[in-house]
Amino acid sequence: MKVWEAVGYKLLNTSAVTNIVGSNVYHGDKPEGKGHPTVNYFMVSHNLLHRGVIESMRFQISCRAATAETAALLAYEVGNVFHNMQEVVNSAFDINQGRLINEALIKEPDTDVYHVPVDIRVNFYASENV
Repeated sequence: MKVWEAVGYKLLNTSAVTNIVGSNVYHGDKPEGKGHPTVNYFMVSHNLLHRGVIESMRFQISCRAATAETAALLAYEVGNVFHNMQEVVNSAFDINQGRLINEALIKEPDTDVYHVPVDIRVNFYASENV
């Protein structure tokens, strides 16, 4: 399992998230024509730590909804999934530490949709499948 697959797996297997978005969780851009609320995510940085033994990736998870309240609630639940996380995901990927880094509420002027980008950092052993 790759890191981005582990992130998606966690989002799709957390009822607090899927109760809001259903199956509208996407790696990369949100497909055209998909409604809201929705989550899409992508890696924004990748760093080697501790002489290459541990790797660290930062992901932006975009939480979008028609109302600010729903977008904020979705972001809160997404943050809860990863903050202080230490676990093996789907018996295939060992996350040493997940951490919520940042979030903000934005209204997208071109779509009239509320967007909360949630940044997380995931640390794992370099021998894992990137």
